[in-house]
Amino acid sequence: MKKLILSIAVVSSISFISCEKKEAVAVQDAQETAVATEGAAAYTVDNTASTVTWRGYKIYEGETEEQGHYGTMPVKSGEIHTENGQITAGDFIIDPTMLVSHDLDGEPEDKAKLEGHLKSEDFLDVEKYPEATFNITNVAAIEGPFNTEISGNFKLREVEKNITFKANVKEDADKVTLDSEEFTINRQDFGITFKGGKGSVIKDNVTIKVNVVANK
Repeated sequence: MKKLILSIAVVSSISFISCEKKEAVAVQDAQETAVATEGAAAYTVDNTASTVTWRGYKIYEGETEEQGHYGTMPVKSGEIHTENGQITAGDFIIDPTMLVSHDLDGEPEDKAKLEGHLKSEDFLDVEKYPEATFNITNVAAIEGPFNTEISGNFKLREVEKNITFKANVKEDADKVTLDSEEFTINRQDFGITFKGGKGSVIKDNVTIKVNVVANK
C-alpha cells in the first residue's frame, strides 16, 4: 500500500496547543491496516503544509505548576485515499530528526540544547530511529465538533501501538485536509522512560495535534 504521511502542523503555521490536561488515549496492539480500493481517490500529502504539533510537560521540585515546551516535526511523505469524501486508507511518515522547539525561539542556546536532548537516546533516539509512522486501520464518520474518528498503528522507536483520535476531514476537488483534535499519548507506551534531571520530573503525557493537507 502506498505510504501516507502523518503531518505535524497547522496548514502553514504552528498550531497552538492548549495547556488543558487530558487523559492519554488508550493503546491496543497493532491491527491490520486498511487497504484502498481500486476506485479510491489518491492524494499526496503536502509536506510543506502539514505538521504534527507537540507539547511536553515537566514540574520542578518544590513547585506545583507544570511547565512545558512545544514545537513541531515535519512530514517526509505520504498519501491519503478517499471515497465519497471519507478517508479510507493511508500511511504517514514523520521525521523526528527534524524536530523543532518553538517556545525557545528567542533563546538560541537553550533551544539547541533542548532539541538535542529530545533527539537523544533519552527521548526519540533519532540516530537509531529516524522515522515514526502511522498506518490507518479504521475510519468512521461521527457527529459532533469533529466529523471523523481515525484509528491507526503508530510506531515510535520501533514500538507499535494502535491509537484512536477525532478529526475534521474535508475533501475539495483537488485537496483533502485533516485537522485533528488535541489528543494525548503516554510516552511510556512507546518506550520513552527518561524521568528528568536533578530537581525536575518529566511528565509522561504528551499533547499532540495533527494537521494534514494532501493534494491530487
